[in-house]
Amino acid sequence: MRPAHPLLALLLAATTATCAVVAATAPVAAAPPGRDAAAVPRGPAAVVALGDSVAGGESAGAYEPGTDRAGNLCHRSTRAFIQVAPFTGIDRRVNLACSGAATSDVAAGGTSRYGEAPQVERLGTIARTNRVRLVTLTVGANDMGFNSLALDCVRAYLLLGPRCQDIWAPRLPARLAAAAPGIRRDLDDIRGVMSSAGYAVGDYQLVLQSYSSPITEDNRYPLTRLVHGCPFRLDDAQWTRESVIAQFTATMGAVAAQAGARFLDMGPALRGREVRARGIGHSQEWAGGIRIDVEQIHHGVGGDLVAQSLHPNARGHAQLGRCLAAFAALPGRSPGAYGRRTGT
Repeated sequence: MRPAHPLLALLLAATTATCAVVAATAPVAAAPPGRDAAAVPRGPAAVVALGDSVAGGESAGAYEPGTDRAGNLCHRSTRAFIQVAPFTGIDRRVNLACSGAATSDVAAGGTSRYGEAPQVERLGTIARTNRVRLVTLTVGANDMGFNSLALDCVRAYLLLGPRCQDIWAPRLPARLAAAAPGIRRDLDDIRGVMSSAGYAVGDYQLVLQSYSSPITEDNRYPLTRLVHGCPFRLDDAQWTRESVIAQFTATMGAVAAQAGARFLDMGPALRGREVRARGIGHSQEWAGGIRIDVEQIHHGVGGDLVAQSLHPNARGHAQLGRCLAAFAALPGRSPGAYGRRTGT
């Protein structure tokens, strides 16, 4: 979504169950076989996250200084998954993601989000002064216009329009096809700046992460979803979870394979822990519902007031971080590897 909109979070990355990518013994910072470690830039071993609000930590709170003020609402959280993942052998964690970022805000020579340089260009600086071992990318939802999809779903619930699936099912394939080149360009640009900084492909991991739906048709408030911050028709929620996420995941997986990046499939990540899911309580949810942030009123009446809605909370990011660390530590590191979760 561009500009940032509260309902970007219709597709968010988090996880709610024990990961099938069980922790391996190899640290993420391990040097690849046959590669001269001296050829890699020296400095603290680092991991870096790029992308949109999902990577930035929108809604997790505890935002980094300067990213929660008029003129910069990137909302990079100190609780974001890149900051809390239990990596071994890592000295520094860098979050370059920004709420509302599109693929053009990541790309080299791309656009400026809140006055910040494109994320890939800042990655180049980090790569020259640190030993970067892992770069994650979570981007594409804003290019797709998921803010509009989510708003259409809310309108349908309020009987102000047709079902959002009736509007979006015919247009979704074209939107996905249009977003794919931007995601591929970002991955290629990451490879480019890392190469310019002296890295070979095997010196670090490049992981593209997909999205998952924070809403479910299995809602514990069948009649009062509006007052509980989840104003979506049950059939639209099911369509979003089953069809939209599946199509987006397939697109991102194909792009990752083409670019030689690893793909962490988070499609089913929130299953059973979505907003107001049946069988759990509020403290067991891994994403927040729609809420008004009155502290943002000084920014004016608009999207900032609800920008932290429907994103993973701090608990969700903690679990997402555990899954990412386990995935990154797996041996083999084949570009087509998938991360999955199991359990409830």
